[in-house]
Amino acid sequence: MIRQFLQTCSFAINLDRKEFDPFFHAGMSRADFLMFDRAVVCETKEVERLAIEKQVQKLASKGKMRTDVFNRYFCNSIINALRKGNDQIADTKRALNLPNALGLIVLENCIAEKMSALTLASAANQTMPGLASVAGILCLDFTNYFERLDGDKIRPCQLLLRATEQASTLGRRCETIIENFCKHQGIPFRRGFKLDSADQLWHARPDGTYQKYTANITLAIEPKVQVTQTN
Repeated sequence: MIRQFLQTCSFAINLDRKEFDPFFHAGMSRADFLMFDRAVVCETKEVERLAIEKQVQKLASKGKMRTDVFNRYFCNSIINALRKGNDQIADTKRALNLPNALGLIVLENCIAEKMSALTLASAANQTMPGLASVAGILCLDFTNYFERLDGDKIRPCQLLLRATEQASTLGRRCETIIENFCKHQGIPFRRGFKLDSADQLWHARPDGTYQKYTANITLAIEPKVQVTQTN
């Protein structure tokens, strides 16, 4: 969804255009977009398929485990996609001689009901230290939503940034991406919210088969508001 939108944006240049072919020699990969006057090299990754039921059944018998261990099993394909995105950004920066461009991966969940942006953020947070060419990972989910007690629907977007002054400039640029996307989709855009806490759980039946996924977030506003993902 977000990839198709970026193809229409004035601030994003599609690197699949033929004019860029001469820069990428055999064996070199390329990212999806140049953005904001070549200040950002962006790769988009859509999570469309994940063997959630199979993974839940496999992991249910292992008992309690640390988040990083769980992610290595459950989110392995997401972690691999992030690593591939890092390589694509690195090759693109070399090919186009853009050593100071910031690398951005936009990671979008397209799977309904069985996971959320929290799943992406957890995998991204674990993988980020090893992604040398990535300054930020923007985790999105416009397929599912969290719902407040008053019925208000929230689709959280989480940006993970390196702790550098240069990377911090991605914050405003990512806000521009999401603000324009929400306007294009007719979705209300609310800035400034931060997650105070979050939890997610995949439920299994006694025989280990997948039952359901639940997730909750608490927003860091006053008073604190807890919202639940609705399937």
